[in-house]
Amino acid sequence: MRAVRNEPAAAWHTPVPDSHPAARLLTAGAVRERCAEIMVVAERGQTRHLAWHPERLAAAATYVADTIRQRYPDLDVPYHSRWRHFEAGGADRWAQIAPALTGERAERARTRIDLAMTSVLLDAGAGPAWRYADAATGTTLARSEGLGVASLRLFAAGAFSSSTAAPCRADARALVRLGTATLAQGFQVAADNPPVRRGPSPRARPPPAAPAANTRATA
Repeated sequence: MRAVRNEPAAAWHTPVPDSHPAARLLTAGAVRERCAEIMVVAERGQTRHLAWHPERLAAAATYVADTIRQRYPDLDVPYHSRWRHFEAGGADRWAQIAPALTGERAERARTRIDLAMTSVLLDAGAGPAWRYADAATGTTLARSEGLGVASLRLFAAGAFSSSTAAPCRADARALVRLGTATLAQGFQVAADNPPVRRGPSPRARPPPAAPAANTRATA
């Protein structure tokens, strides 16, 4: 996410310096180390939410390879990312938004990162009953596809930005003030369209403090 200063034109992705305690966690090596630690626990049978069955590994690998060759005979497999959800139903929704963006190439890349980050963080699973009607394309979507498109529409409408001049971004000042009513409206929550509730009731949570002028929104 972006840091926001008092200057209205200032918005950027704050780099994490090498001296920062969290810097090493932002490496592929650190991810592999943590995954290896979890794997050791799984091999010991000490995991509560998953079980390791090494005898099924070959069959699982064969199934995955066969499915890939069936669906993508040329082996040109698109990246599995949030962007595939944005394209649900065959509509390139990002292409509808991109022409309105301004700024240099780096700024446009930041915009894409802001969108992907907020969209993924808002996807905690909606359950089997919830649906999202995308009026712009006339499609009705469910689960991650619906959540992804709903968050894309919120992003494009400026729900995550504190600047009316730059609606397509996410910054700390806007995110800390984002209320449940805005999210409920954006995700079309209703009595006959309920998502699965995750976590404690919002009423049980204390109101967040306003961010400082140079606060970075972090995930």
